[in-house]
Amino acid sequence: MGVVATFLVAAAVWPAGAVGQQETPVPAAADPVQVPAERAGLDLAIEQELRGIFQRIDALADVSVSVDAGVVRLAGTVAEAGAEDRAIELATGWEGVLYVQSDIDWTASLRDRLEPTLARIQDLAFETLALLPLLIVALLLVAAFGLVGSTLGRWGGPAFLRVRNPLLRNIIARAVQAGVVLAGIVVALDLLDATALVGAVAGTAGLAGLAIGFAFKDIVENYLAGLLLAVRQPFEQNDHVVVEGYEGKVVRLTPRETILMTLEGNHVRLPNALVFRSPMVNYTRNPRRRFHFEIGVGPNDDLQVARDRGVEALEGMDGVLGDPAPQALVTALGDSWVTLRFTGWVDQRRHEFGRVRSEAIRLTKSALERAGVTLPSPEYLVRWTRDGDAPSGPAVSVAPVPMEGDVSLDDAVDRQIDEERRSGDEENLLGTAPADPES
Repeated sequence: MGVVATFLVAAAVWPAGAVGQQETPVPAAADPVQVPAERAGLDLAIEQELRGIFQRIDALADVSVSVDAGVVRLAGTVAEAGAEDRAIELATGWEGVLYVQSDIDWTASLRDRLEPTLARIQDLAFETLALLPLLIVALLLVAAFGLVGSTLGRWGGPAFLRVRNPLLRNIIARAVQAGVVLAGIVVALDLLDATALVGAVAGTAGLAGLAIGFAFKDIVENYLAGLLLAVRQPFEQNDHVVVEGYEGKVVRLTPRETILMTLEGNHVRLPNALVFRSPMVNYTRNPRRRFHFEIGVGPNDDLQVARDRGVEALEGMDGVLGDPAPQALVTALGDSWVTLRFTGWVDQRRHEFGRVRSEAIRLTKSALERAGVTLPSPEYLVRWTRDGDAPSGPAVSVAPVPMEGDVSLDDAVDRQIDEERRSGDEENLLGTAPADPES
């Protein structure tokens, strides 16, 4: 029994298939390729250098490096999506690196993502606290320069440099104030050692100004035209002008628009660019303005009497100037009347032009009627004749016509133009006026 038991135990522990076979030896593992000492030293140097670089970069601080025979293996986690590419780029560019294998994982952990940001915010806060005294001084400098600029803008400079136009005064004041404030900002940036920011801001402002100029060309054009109108001053407040068919009195000149009030009381807003480039009639610039009206008289009336009585009526009324004197001219010969044109001059500083003209028409009509001058309406004469009757017309008595009349030169406007040339200081591109041939 002891022999049988021993045999059974031996069969249980003996490997299957071992009976009748010889044991096959297991081959030994291959020995690792030995790296030359020079290569190993270079690998160690690369590994140490890359580790030192990664430790100095916050985003790559958790990346491990191992180098074997020029093959760099990167492992670890990064919190930024582009950090892995930067690590590979740094390792690839190193002399002696043959290949880079990256096992870096990008972590989405909120803690890992927030830690670098919080660290940067903390560093910025510490830097701001360190610069706080200088920042306060810089702000005080800008405020002081702004106060000086505002004071200079309200002062307006010496009396001989001041201008009467309020819009131009406002523009000059704003320019002076902006220049002084800009100088204060430059001084403050120099104090903070941030003068390089001035060039960047200037370049950005230049590009932005160019883009804004193209986008808002009409607005810029109107502003420039308003500035030129303020400098040239072709009109003043309450001047009676006509621009592009729009007639009215000037209410105000704004940086963008010229506002008129029509004679009916309506407001008209004209772009300054339109006013600047359009022909303009200014009825107020010359205080003397001529009016005229026409009256028809009968063809059988004495035209000299009609002219004299009308001129006498104009000369005797209030509001019509004696110099230049009123006139009466024969302008047309109609079917059943003769047209007379009466003219007179009004000083608009003392009398209303429209009312003087209205009163002149009324008084002239009354004077002609008192003198027996007919003011005909269109009439048609119908004559009935029988066969064999010779046509005959009514007997007409015609008064003798005086041989002499007033045909002298009318120099009323010329004399006023001479006054304008003497009083004006604008350059005359047409040269001097021609001399009188009889002088």
